[in-house]
Amino acid sequence: MAWAGAKPGGPPATKGSRWGALSSGPFRVYWVAMFSRVFGLQFRFIGTGWLVASNDGLDKGPFWIGVVAVASALPTIVLSVPAGILADRYDHRKILFWSQSLTAISSLALALAVISGAVNIWMVIAWGVFTGALAALANPAYSAILPRLIDMRTMASAVAMVSTVWNTMRVVGPALAGVLIAVIGIGQAFFVTAAGFAISTVLVQLVPLKPIAPRPPGPDGGMLEGIRHIAREPIFLATIGLSFFTSVFGGSYQALLPIFADDILKVGPTGFGWMEAAAGIGGFLGTFAIIRIGTGGRAGMTMSLAAALFGLFIAGFAYSRNFPLSLILLFAGGFVSSMYLNLGMTTLQLRVPDELRGRVMGVWSMTYFMAQLGGLPAGIMAQWLGTPAAVALGALSVTAFALIVLVSAPALRGMSTMAAEPAGATGGG
Repeated sequence: MAWAGAKPGGPPATKGSRWGALSSGPFRVYWVAMFSRVFGLQFRFIGTGWLVASNDGLDKGPFWIGVVAVASALPTIVLSVPAGILADRYDHRKILFWSQSLTAISSLALALAVISGAVNIWMVIAWGVFTGALAALANPAYSAILPRLIDMRTMASAVAMVSTVWNTMRVVGPALAGVLIAVIGIGQAFFVTAAGFAISTVLVQLVPLKPIAPRPPGPDGGMLEGIRHIAREPIFLATIGLSFFTSVFGGSYQALLPIFADDILKVGPTGFGWMEAAAGIGGFLGTFAIIRIGTGGRAGMTMSLAAALFGLFIAGFAYSRNFPLSLILLFAGGFVSSMYLNLGMTTLQLRVPDELRGRVMGVWSMTYFMAQLGGLPAGIMAQWLGTPAAVALGALSVTAFALIVLVSAPALRGMSTMAAEPAGATGGG
C-alpha cells in the first residue's frame, strides 16, 4: 500500500511546520476523535470494575474484577495481528466505523441492562470479550490511518500528540468517571461511554484522507508477514521488545499501586490518587519534551537510555518509604517511559513499509494491551517475594533488556527519527 502521489527516493524530510501535526486540519479532527474514543476506553475499564465490585452494581470480589479484566484484554491481544492484516487490505474508515459504532451500541445495551436490573456477571464478561475484540479491530486501523492525515515530516509530532491523549485521560479519566458515577449512577454513566465512541465514529467518518495507490497484484505474505518483517529488522525487534518488556514486567507496578498506598506507604485512597497522577503527569510532560526538543540523530540512544532509566526509577520507587520521594520517582518513571515509547512508535511509523503498516502496528498495539495482563504474574511474584521485590525485579528486567539492546544493536544506537522515511510520504495535510 502506498500513498498516491508518492515520491520515492526523495531526500528525507527534516523540518515540519511550526505547529507540527496540528497544522493539518484532518489531524486535528482525528485528534478530537481520539480524545472521545480514549475517554470511552478509560470509562470502560474504570466503570466495569466499579460495576462488578460496588454495592450499587454486582457486589463481587476482586477475583471477578480480574476475570472481567482478562476477558476484555485477551481478545484485544490475540486478535491484534489478524486485525492488522485487515487494516492493510481494507478501507480504514469502514473498519473504524463498524468497530466504533458496535462498541457504542453494545455500551448502550449494557447501560440499559444495568438500569433495568437485568445485568449479571456473565453478561459483563461477554460484553468485555465483545468490546475487547472490537478494540483489537480498531487499534491497527487507527495507527495505519495516521500517515494519511499529515505531512510525514511531522510524524514525531503526530505520535506525541496522540500520546498526550492517553496521558491526559490517564490523569483526568478516573476523576471524570468517578464524578459521573457519583452524580448520575453507574448504569446511566455507561451512556457516556456509548456517546464517546459514537462521537469518535462520526468524526473519523468526516475527516478527509489522502488517497492511497492501488495495491500491486500478487501475494502480500499473509497474516504473519508483519511478524517476520519485525524479526528481520533489528531496530523493529528492539523497539517492540522494549514495549513488550515495559507492558508485561515494567508496568506491573500499576496493578500493585493500591498495595503500596494501603500497606507500604500507608497513604490511603488520596495518596493512591496522587501516585496515579504523578505517573500520568510525568508521561504527559515527557511527551511534550519529545515535541519540544526532539532527538535528531540520537533517537536510538535516547530511547534505550530512557528505557533503562525507567527501570531504575521504578525499582527505586518499590523500595521508597518516603511518600514525596515516591511521587518524584513515579513522575520520573512516567516522564522517561513516555519518551521512549513515543520514539518507538515514531520509529515504526516512519520505517515500516506501507503495505505492512497495519500488521506491524497490530503487533505494537498487542504489546501495549499486554499491560492489562501484567498484574497477574506480578501478583504471583508478590506472593512469593513481597510486593517491593516483585515490582523491582520487573522494572530492572526492562533496564537489563534496554542495556542489552543498546550494546548489541549498533543500528539502534545510530538510529535517527529523521531517516528512513517510507517511500510514499507526501507533503501537505
